Amino acid sequence: MKINITKETFLDGLSVIQAGVSSRATLPILHNFLMETENGKIKLMRTDMEMASIHYINAEIVEEGSITIPLKELTDILKTLPGDKEVNITVGADNKVHIKCGKSKFWVIGTPKTEYPLVPEIQKTNTLNLKIKDISEMISGTIFSSSTQETRYVLNGLLWVKTGDKLEIVATDGRRLALAVSGIDSQVKDFKIIIPTKILNELLRFFALHKNTEDAVALNVASNQVSFNIKETTYISRLIEGNFPNYEQVVPSKKTMSFTAANQEIFAATKRASLCASDLGGTVKYSLNKNVLTITSSSQRMDFSDEIKVEYSGEVFDISFNPQYVLDVLKNIPSERVEFSLINSAQPVLIEGVGQTKFKYVIMPVRS
Repeated sequence: MKINITKETFLDGLSVIQAGVSSRATLPILHNFLMETENGKIKLMRTDMEMASIHYINAEIVEEGSITIPLKELTDILKTLPGDKEVNITVGADNKVHIKCGKSKFWVIGTPKTEYPLVPEIQKTNTLNLKIKDISEMISGTIFSSSTQETRYVLNGLLWVKTGDKLEIVATDGRRLALAVSGIDSQVKDFKIIIPTKILNELLRFFALHKNTEDAVALNVASNQVSFNIKETTYISRLIEGNFPNYEQVVPSKKTMSFTAANQEIFAATKRASLCASDLGGTVKYSLNKNVLTITSSSQRMDFSDEIKVEYSGEVFDISFNPQYVLDVLKNIPSERVEFSLINSAQPVLIEGVGQTKFKYVIMPVRS
């Protein structure tokens, strides 16, 4: 194998597949990535046995071939090379990878492709096409509510439910829930799958670097895998098996009272209150009176109180929250005003942006 490529093209390609390579990988080969020629381009691929990323880049191919190379070592080498010179990569019969740029020469030990784990190709028979901006908004608006506890593995993913012309994405950690709903124009089969947060975080990272948010994302669903394809890049992941909680029962369908407030005002006041609720299990208290919300918190060393104007005409009412749960919701709602719908001080609270129906957030109150 022999190729000529620019430093920036190579580094940009490696950055797409780089994240997710664990330093604790049990198999040494997983610290490598696969590089091979395919259809006039260079295919870069890496996997950790749970998910895989594939990315194609342009290069001058002098001789076809394949090799796996330690990812960190090659990245470190490329970063030290001058940016205005071409990089020449040659793979010898002994699997040594020779790297030449100007007068600088390196070589690293590679491994044959045959020793790298296989990544099965997903059959593209059930493809849902979405725009980057739409899918990015739905993921980022829900993923913060997913669980990170390994003991509740089924909650370490987001539930994706496609029903007719509607797509729902749900995340929960058992104490809060985020639901995103979007209309879609698709004739693909309905599905209900749990996608690990790991690959979804990778997608968000990639989307943040992608300039055209109107580009399409092709979502392909198989029996136990899912893939996302964006032009020259594909992410593949295993699905999480198990029963996701019945989210439809969690979202309150009725309310006995509600109040609306300016998003920035209630966010800022709750943020200040959280400074006095930093102790383990600390809470903030919302006290409602006619058109006034009093937010208080206290700890062994500090006390806090603030008042903001709200639209509320009910009776005097107190309820307490984990402040971080409230802040996470408010910063993900783009609406200028938000509505809190309540049943009582012990039942789930529904938070929505006024004038929008795409997102619903549910958080459990805390007994104060």
